[in-house]
Amino acid sequence: MRQTETVNLTSLNLVRDELVATIESAASKLEQFVSDRENGELLQACIEGIQQITGTLNLIQLQGADLLAKELLALANEITLGTEDDIDEQLSVMTSSFFILPRYLEYAQQTRRGLPVLLISPINDLRRVRGAPPLPESQFFQVGTNVERRSANRSSSVFGEDLEALSRRLRHMYQVGLVGALQEKQVKASLGMMQRAVERLDAITGDRPLGKLWWVAAVALQVLANEGLELTLSRKMLFGRVDRQIKKVQKSGQAALDVEPNASLLTELVYLSALAANDDPAVRQVRDAFKYTPLPYTGAELARERQAMQGPSASTVSSVAAVLKDELRSTKEILELASQGGTATVSEFEELIKTLKKVADILAVVGLAVPSQTLKQEITKVEGWRDAGETADAKAMLDVADTLLYVESTVSGLDQLNLSDDKLSQANEMARKQVIASNQLAEAEMVVIQEAEAGLSLVKRALNSFAESNYDRGHIKNVAATLNAVRGGMVVMDFQRAGGVVASCVRFIEESLMVNDKPAALQQLLETFADAVISLEYYLDAVKTDKQADDSVLEVAEESLAALGHKVR
Repeated sequence: MRQTETVNLTSLNLVRDELVATIESAASKLEQFVSDRENGELLQACIEGIQQITGTLNLIQLQGADLLAKELLALANEITLGTEDDIDEQLSVMTSSFFILPRYLEYAQQTRRGLPVLLISPINDLRRVRGAPPLPESQFFQVGTNVERRSANRSSSVFGEDLEALSRRLRHMYQVGLVGALQEKQVKASLGMMQRAVERLDAITGDRPLGKLWWVAAVALQVLANEGLELTLSRKMLFGRVDRQIKKVQKSGQAALDVEPNASLLTELVYLSALAANDDPAVRQVRDAFKYTPLPYTGAELARERQAMQGPSASTVSSVAAVLKDELRSTKEILELASQGGTATVSEFEELIKTLKKVADILAVVGLAVPSQTLKQEITKVEGWRDAGETADAKAMLDVADTLLYVESTVSGLDQLNLSDDKLSQANEMARKQVIASNQLAEAEMVVIQEAEAGLSLVKRALNSFAESNYDRGHIKNVAATLNAVRGGMVVMDFQRAGGVVASCVRFIEESLMVNDKPAALQQLLETFADAVISLEYYLDAVKTDKQADDSVLEVAEESLAALGHKVR
């Protein structure tokens, strides 16, 4: 099957109007059936319409749309008469498919090509509700998986830990990232944890057959993280399958490394790497090894095309917050100019009122009723000054500025609130002073966390330089001091568990790396230590958005340090 298909525009133009009319008619019959579920004639008319649609699409050889119509027909034939609630989802998915079909036809007509992969998601929705297995995202992607990977300086030796212990620890690291990815929390950091785990597995597997899986999985994760591609349900399930492969290594040991990876799993991972927009060396190596034809689209382009077919997306919370912050900045500038002159003019009042109303309206739309109402009270006050021709003194201006500070502090927390009902209620009920104080404290805490992150980045760079210089200790002489500064930040934030991890990191540096005798298998020790540092980074990324984030992710760091002989106390 091909990724794209040439569209016979002449054929499509000839049948399009009649085809769209048939789709609309069948959709209308389905809509009527939803309201009258005992009416078998309506359901049968809908089925006959879908049969006609399927025949026409097959005739013009538009394979993606043809497959969608066939799945739609299969589901329609399973619908039973009656008012049972268990068919609600089936009817809803059918309705969505009727919405997608004409849009895809329009897309094919405008672009002069078919892109059947765009329809994989709606096809799988239809298959899911009738209990059929999903089609892979790579359904229309062809690649051979009988590839031998050969590269220099690769070893399958395991130092310091046996394979069972090491694979168990690396699986734990992978699962920490996988849970974050499944929940769509800290997505980039979560994918980074998963990538680190499979890269480590790749290093210890060497050129043995299963190494292909870890290698391609690492590149696929890199592409997803670096290009911000959507973590769809099928992609989440795919990386769950990778976890099960790690489990097999943990259970079967060395023998598992000599088993060829599952072809469908490998194909899916190669496909994800092929979605890369940036043709970096890692992506090129996969393409050269598997000899696939570059895709005519990137992952980002594919997502845009899908979005275009489904209609405009709702504004994100972050964009709302950005608009509000811009408006508030404008308002503060007006107040500052007025306060510098000692009074405000009528024109300044007009501009101030206009901007404040815009902010109040946006707050009301996103559900922040109390801040909106508070701001409207200030607007009424300013309108009174304008209408009476009065001047506003400095104190009155300060009152307005105080309200703006309250609103700005609330807006600064919008990204963390996620606009759930509970969180909106919480924001509306918080006292003004509490909102301002909590936001100022949050900003101070953010500075501490960012400094800790910067410290860990310095540590990683120093360790890289240490390894590249044939272990010149001059590169790591300041690492212990940097880590102690990070530990101080953890103490300030009352992150006791993280502080204990950093303390053990310091001991490893001082007692294992800064000693006169170079320890055996030093590179492997550094890799294990890097696992601990990456786990710490992941934890810090989590607490940036939630100070109460689960610190169990630090178990990966604790296990790594224990493997190094520096158990966290």
